[in-house]
Amino acid sequence: MIALAKIQFSRFQFKARHLLGFLISIYFFSCSGVEPIQEINGQAWGTTYSIKIVDQPDFSLDIKLIQSSIDSIILNIDKQMSTYRLDSEISLFNDIPLNENVNISAGFAEVINRSTYWSKFTSGAFDISILPLVLVWRKGKNLVDNNRVWKPPEDQDIIETMSKIGYEKIKLDGRRLIKTIKGQMLDVNAIAKGWGVDEVFEYLKSQKLSNFMVEIGGEVRALGLNNKASSWKIGIDKPSENNQPGVDIVAIISLDDKAMATSGNYRNFFEFDGEKYSHIIDPRNGRSTQSSVVSVSVLGPNCMDADVLATALSVLSLNEGKSLIDSLDNFEAYWIIKDISGNFETIYSMKMPVINEL
Repeated sequence: MIALAKIQFSRFQFKARHLLGFLISIYFFSCSGVEPIQEINGQAWGTTYSIKIVDQPDFSLDIKLIQSSIDSIILNIDKQMSTYRLDSEISLFNDIPLNENVNISAGFAEVINRSTYWSKFTSGAFDISILPLVLVWRKGKNLVDNNRVWKPPEDQDIIETMSKIGYEKIKLDGRRLIKTIKGQMLDVNAIAKGWGVDEVFEYLKSQKLSNFMVEIGGEVRALGLNNKASSWKIGIDKPSENNQPGVDIVAIISLDDKAMATSGNYRNFFEFDGEKYSHIIDPRNGRSTQSSVVSVSVLGPNCMDADVLATALSVLSLNEGKSLIDSLDNFEAYWIIKDISGNFETIYSMKMPVINEL
């Protein structure tokens, strides 16, 4: 625990397992000196989670029971939406032939329906049908003569793969998910973690807890106040390639019964012949995104939607992203831009609760 002007914080880091994922570090600020905090830590979807609960007078916490329930929620979501489990609902769908279907859980169906909503709203900048493109970029150009150096995929490979992409081609009939295109595959990585944060949040709220914070792999949602009766606070990392998580932050954001998600490409990219290719793929053209936006954090009423928008804003240009956020109620964003000289600039929407820029 590192002390800073009477504020205590700890840092968390996770490794993204998906090419559309992101790598961030988040600070948790919780002032000590009034009420103690109960902390629960564990593993979730190839990353970690951390729950901080402020003790309530005359309220007994069964930490073991709470952690067991949280782990059950995480396992249930893993069984539904993990592309790394061969027996998950999403993997079963990805493997079935054309015109076949799988029955999916209510939670997975809700995630798909919400994904479709945001795909329409962002004009395709967010699209969970993107997995075939992710795999093409992960593989790169076919390797020759045992040369294991990654190379960007051929244009023809991208064009052929684009025929499998399109949120409007996803067909969900109640809870029957139907494959409408040969090779159609889904990846909900850019929304499922936010959904998971919300599910854990709602569980804790159902337990009559009123002051807590949920963090899974850098996605955060908070309720109430920390243990010194002030809002929970989060630090945003400076997006430098060699910057270790938590070493250098650019801003502190205040969470007031809100969620926040961050997307960035500065620690996760492909490289060939001196050129870098972002791991974030634009579903609209199949290309690696080329943008001055290196990190974007979205504040919103829930983590699922914030998660989606953080990804979409990483695909959209800065002007497009600003217009999108300005059109939405209850959402704010914080962009970090890198100019041609390699210098960083920060831009944020009018009501983003920035309490300190360092």
